[in-house]
Amino acid sequence: MESRVGNKDFKMAVVGSRLLTTGSRLAGIKVVYEVTEPQEVEKAMHELMQKEDIGIIVITENLLKKIRDRKLLNAIDNSLLPLIIDIPDYNEPERETDTLRRLILRAVGIDINRMSK
Repeated sequence: MESRVGNKDFKMAVVGSRLLTTGSRLAGIKVVYEVTEPQEVEKAMHELMQKEDIGIIVITENLLKKIRDRKLLNAIDNSLLPLIIDIPDYNEPERETDTLRRLILRAVGIDINRMSK
């Protein structure tokens, strides 16, 4: 799956469980990392963040929590391109924080919850 920003094409990548990666492949996403161990997660994220043609990285929350490399975590938290979206895995309950709110805050610096008050 690709998207275009300006005159450049970007790919979407997925880092997750077998279920998520299989579904992603069926949806047409070609850059897929099926990982379970912390070292595999960190290696996959390092590789993906270095690629200039990756625009979005989708990773499951439980895998994101396995990352211990502080520099990598800081890069993930501050990354706008690629945009990193963490989602609950199939068997994980949804978290209370609002991912879209966090993405908007990170991208444009505006907290949409504070605007409505």
